[in-house]
Amino acid sequence: MNSVGLSPTSAACRLLLAAGALVSAASPASAVLTNKYTFNQGNANDSVGGQNGVVVDNTGISKYTGGALDLSANNDANSNQDFTLPTTVGAYVDLPNGVFTSAVSGGTFGAASLEIWATPQENRNWARLVDFGTSNDGEDTSNGGGNSAYVLMLPQAGNSGTAAASTHSSTGAEIFAAGPAPLSVNVKHHMVLTLDQNDVSASADGTIKLYIDNAAPIATAIAPGVLLDLINDNNNWLGRAQWGDPLFDGLIDEFRIYNHAMTQSEVTASFNAGPEPAPLPVLTVNRDTGVISLANQSGGGINVKGYSITSAGGALNPAAWTSIDATNLFDPNGTWTTSAASNTNLAESVTGGVLDGGTIAANGAASIGAAWRKTPVQDLAFSFTLGDGSTGTGQIQYTGSAAQRSDLNGDGAVNAADWAIFVPNSFTTFAADLAVAAYQKGDLDGDKDNDYADFKLFKADYIAVNGEAAFAALGASIPEPATIALGGMAAVAVMAARRRLT
Repeated sequence: MNSVGLSPTSAACRLLLAAGALVSAASPASAVLTNKYTFNQGNANDSVGGQNGVVVDNTGISKYTGGALDLSANNDANSNQDFTLPTTVGAYVDLPNGVFTSAVSGGTFGAASLEIWATPQENRNWARLVDFGTSNDGEDTSNGGGNSAYVLMLPQAGNSGTAAASTHSSTGAEIFAAGPAPLSVNVKHHMVLTLDQNDVSASADGTIKLYIDNAAPIATAIAPGVLLDLINDNNNWLGRAQWGDPLFDGLIDEFRIYNHAMTQSEVTASFNAGPEPAPLPVLTVNRDTGVISLANQSGGGINVKGYSITSAGGALNPAAWTSIDATNLFDPNGTWTTSAASNTNLAESVTGGVLDGGTIAANGAASIGAAWRKTPVQDLAFSFTLGDGSTGTGQIQYTGSAAQRSDLNGDGAVNAADWAIFVPNSFTTFAADLAVAAYQKGDLDGDKDNDYADFKLFKADYIAVNGEAAFAALGASIPEPATIALGGMAAVAVMAARRRLT
């Protein structure tokens, strides 16, 4: 990959390394995050450096869920396969050639950090989280790396049986930083590997430090003969090895590369902050139709295993609500059960079968029917449980035209049908009613009654849409005894006008 005209072991190269360190020390602002792969958008794009990766998956066994790349279907598939064949089963991430050495050379010369959040589903000896370098036969091959230089991170090493990281030289020298135990399965872990050939505390060749879940770092030497900036990194892989070892079996939430050796305080800050948040479901409400949907506005799938929608004002319509899995297509392997069905709460979750929930496809939506009553009351609240068991409060988005204030029957128009609802409820209080029910009886100002103030609002809305003559014509259609009540309203209006003139 790199065409520097120096022997990796030459004194001149060592001097260049030292000179680079001095330049770096003079410009600490150059020490930055260079590459960030969140997998939140359903791809392996680099949101910081533009060095986009590719998910190699010829048979479609991988998926995106909860902002993570799910490789759990690898099921002991081997790294040493021909991935140019369309029938090859297995999935991993291929990052661009040179992405590692660019970081080593671009900030603090001779230093870099690799950071990953991952969840092993099953630990298999030597399965890689990260493997940067090349194999004996070069690019896109995994026939062994005994004669090549590389850097790796893994959840369970075959020699120690623990989580580990190492550097390996082209002469076969390898030194491991081994953790106290393998990464526990079905738990999200944070690992950081710092590599620094300016730090000679472990050896003259430099120092690596392995941080696992913010514990104290495990430090050891960089293998003799390894010069980080001269590694031929044409196989920069997440989940695949330079050797014929198993592919990683689990989820990769996020991966980052830095062009300097992170300090312990930086590692702690990153551990506490966590990866970039995963995409979350959004509740959309179509005000024209009343249809409610759980929407996914990201580029990757979102697994949902339960949700609850509440309305203090009673804006929900359980009679028009349909289960998210009514057709058994949302979650074919699960059984969903209703836990609440009222005008103030709709809730359901998966309670039987496979309990991982259903998937809302990228940029897709799952409808639960016309479960919103079309009124000006917009007070819905939404909570959810994702497939990984995490819970949250979701955003509400109302779409379509806002409800017209005096459209009491929700048909999209202010007309005589609304007047026919308003009149029988005039001069009535609705203390026991929720906001939506009171509104639907003519409480236009939200004070739990239908009085002269509401009449003035209705009149203004009606005239604005239909004209004064049309409103005057409504008088002939006023039913008794509402005629007396509305006549009283009109008299009050006249008296108020006279007082303003005197």
